[in-house]
Amino acid sequence: MGIYVVDVEAAEWANGEVYGPLGAALDGELARRGLGTFTPAAAAPEPAPDTGGGRGAGPHARAAPGPGGLLGRFGRRNRPGRPAGPEGLPDRFEEKVNRPYDGLEALCRAQPAAWRCEEALLDWDVLVPVDFHGVIELPVSAELGGDGARVRSAHRTAEAGRRLAAVLGLPDSVPRDGGNLALTGCFHDLDGERAAAAHGAGPWLDDLDAAYFTALYLGAAEHALRRGRAIAYC
Repeated sequence: MGIYVVDVEAAEWANGEVYGPLGAALDGELARRGLGTFTPAAAAPEPAPDTGGGRGAGPHARAAPGPGGLLGRFGRRNRPGRPAGPEGLPDRFEEKVNRPYDGLEALCRAQPAAWRCEEALLDWDVLVPVDFHGVIELPVSAELGGDGARVRSAHRTAEAGRRLAAVLGLPDSVPRDGGNLALTGCFHDLDGERAAAAHGAGPWLDDLDAAYFTALYLGAAEHALRRGRAIAYC
């Protein structure tokens, strides 16, 4: 239970009880601004079973990447049974919001143009991989029973997240888009001593909550841009 940051599947965005009307309203506003419309990319097909006989499991049946290379350097991994995308990175995004926001808010306020940092990271209901500035306010909610939605560009959130990651010296080994709950699991019961031993020292150890949310929102925005899907809370 709890609140999660997730990507929204194309079918749910097009036809879902909540996202269907929201997507239609967003398309109208994007078109009014001359930005076209937003059509999410479909998820990668589930891997086909290997029936033996020396034949492979099909073009989408990728094994989970090992610890070497770029994926290992960034601490990314796939959960068993989850399809990988074209680059071998996880096709879906899901992380838990289970920490205090105070540290991230204070970190944003300490940056130049603090209000832009806070808005890009914290003042949204939905992120979309469409390049625009400011916020799009819709009369359609992103959740059942809500009264509206604030939509922002994943480009702006990624920019703000990268700036904070640089300020914190966030290690590459902290997973940002490592598969379902990879970041949540990485930070579970993590304290400063174990964090330093696992990922190295740096300013990020001064506030693990701020580091967690920086990695979470940066990873979510980069996932949206990489996969062409919306990000929302659920």
